[in-house]
Amino acid sequence: MLNALFKRRRCYAQLSPQGLCLALWELNEVPRQGHWVEVCEMEPRWIGKPLPASARVIRTARRNQWRLLPA
Repeated sequence: MLNALFKRRRCYAQLSPQGLCLALWELNEVPRQGHWVEVCEMEPRWIGKPLPASARVIRTARRNQWRLLPA
């Protein structure tokens, strides 16, 4: 239970089949339905547009480590 209190929320973008950003959410875990990707921030200007490659977060095999894709 204590671990749940300190769990960091992450930013996710929902993408359309065409790759357009449909929604942005800050959640504890990735949504189970729809095409969602983790992003580095919540940027409202992305909605309705293709998500910049530099916005996506790639998690490494080690826990709690991440890196951004090169621009």
